[in-house]
Amino acid sequence: MPAMKAQARQKTAFLTGASSGIGKAAAAALTSAGYRVIGTSRRVEPDAVRDGIRMIPCDVTSDESVAAAVARAHAELGQIDLLVNNAGVGVTGAAEESSIAQVRSLFETNFHGVVRVTNAVLPIMRGQASERILNVGSGLGLIPAPYSAYYSASKHAIEGYSESLAHEVRGLAEVANGGGF
Repeated sequence: MPAMKAQARQKTAFLTGASSGIGKAAAAALTSAGYRVIGTSRRVEPDAVRDGIRMIPCDVTSDESVAAAVARAHAELGQIDLLVNNAGVGVTGAAEESSIAQVRSLFETNFHGVVRVTNAVLPIMRGQASERILNVGSGLGLIPAPYSAYYSASKHAIEGYSESLAHEVRGLAEVANGGGF
């Protein structure tokens, strides 16, 4: 039983888009820092382990997939101390040449995916003593460049959402547990 208590106190992290790039590096860094990490990817076998990181499937564009992944992670970890919303896609090209379908798809992943995962994890975090949410944006969300109008717009939306959310949950977290996000 003492081993279970020690494990329950270990910090936990849930990362979207952890199969490559920034997400993969973040998962490795968190593991090295002592976190128990569950990473997600759209295409991964249900019980996969990649480079020592526990991976589960999650398509951030699907309510059902997000709900299932968050429930599974919560069941396995017992808590979620850190949410890292990293899943994202890019579209480059002249703004006038991108189709509305491409723009919708981009926003469905880059922005609505962040909202969807955050909304699924927040109820779990409310009763905990320590929690953080990290939404991965981009410098292009602050300083747009030519041929990245829609990608920049999706990342700028994350900036505004994150700042507003921080104000909203800060008061709730203080009431619930004396801390904040």
